[in-house]
Formats: sequence, structure tokens, C-alpha cells
Amino acid sequence: GYLLANGKLYDLDQKMIDRHQWIFDGRVAVLSVGSNRAPVQLLRKFGCDAIVPVTPARLLDCDIVHAAMLGYYAAVPCTAYPCDGCIVNLNVVWLDGAQLEQMHRTEGIGVAYEYVMMRNVSHEFALPDQPVFGYSAKSGVLDFGNGNPAALPDIRAAGRRFPLASQQDAVTRVRHLLGYDDSRSYAEFIVDSQHKKSVRDAVIFGLKNYALFHKSPPWQPVSVAVDGLDAYL
Repeated sequence: GYLLANGKLYDLDQKMIDRHQWIFDGRVAVLSVGSNRAPVQLLRKFGCDAIVPVTPARLLDCDIVHAAMLGYYAAVPCTAYPCDGCIVNLNVVWLDGAQLEQMHRTEGIGVAYEYVMMRNVSHEFALPDQPVFGYSAKSGVLDFGNGNPAALPDIRAAGRRFPLASQQDAVTRVRHLLGYDDSRSYAEFIVDSQHKKSVRDAVIFGLKNYALFHKSPPWQPVSVAVDGLDAYL
């Protein structure tokens, strides 16, 4: 665990939490899956004056897999997907109201992701008893064959059952499925996709044919409305 405060990082353990319970007052617990786990990303999203507690957690009976979409930065994003017996090491960011609204914008809420209430999150520390929320890809997850998604090898997990695929593997899979196996290198395809929203939109539309959706995921959608999404799509 750590505390991001005014651009600096501080260790956050159980003793520190017990002495400073007030740091969680008025905050919402949000499960971090991708880059939102990194202090540098939180600093970029919330600014140098932000105070953000981050605590370790485990997501139960799910794995973190590649989504069936392409982000505005031209990577294949990740999302949770049910997987019986799998335990993933993640963390929870505790956001105040303004930070939560900004997080919604950067996640493309209602377009790329939906905001959900999670059911299978276990905290490693003794923390305020309140719901844990998260983000689930509206696109579904990318089919890597035989009706299975592929998990991210850089995210630690126990009891995995899905195949592993790196970010480059995921982009290569997308290009193969959509017939973009041209002479461009991996880097050239990424740069082209970053610069042309029309290319990203075409990829996202084409991936609808290769998306998997679980019938009963361990989370429940929560309706929210946020302005100012265009800059993040």
C-alpha cells in the first residue's frame, strides 16, 4: 500500500492506517486493474496536489484479460473476466468525489467502460467496510480461440486457466482477425492508430465479431453520467 500526497509517495501499512483512519473519510473504493495501479498514472490524472490512498487487494474467481477494443493510445486495454479459482493481486484506490469523476472521464465511462459494483474483492488490510467499485469493458473480451480470452502475464495471479498473451500478442491478434496483416511493423501500426481515430473506430467495430461476454459476472452495473469524455476517446 502507499499514499500519494502532494506529488510524494509514502508507505501505507496497517499501523499507518490504524493511526490515520480519517484519510478514507468520504472516499470511494475503486479496484485498479491496469495503469491506474501506478503512482505516475494517478499523478497524471489527478495532479500534484492530489491525496490518494492505495491499498492492496485480491480479486477472487476472476482473471485480468485483454478486452475486445483499442484504446485511444492504441493499446488493447484489459478488464476483469470470471475464472473460477483464479486469484489476482491488484489494488484499490480510494477516491474523493472530484477524483472519481475525473477517473470516470479517463475510463470513457458509458462508452469504453461501465462503472460496476464488485462482489469478489478481498482487502489485505483492515479497512472501512464499504462497497468496492470498478470498471468493466463494454466491448467484452477478446476471443483468443476456443471461446477463451487471454490473460496478461505481467499481472500476478494464482490458479489461472486462460492462456497468456502480452500486449504485442494482443495487437497482433487484432491485426490478424481484422485483416490488417500488412507490411507495417508493430510500432508503425500503433503510431497510425494513435493518430487516426477513424482507424481505432474501425478496429473497435470489427472486434464486435470476436468479443466474448460472460452471462453472470460477479459485478453489477451502476448508472452514472459524466461530461467531458471526448478528450479521452
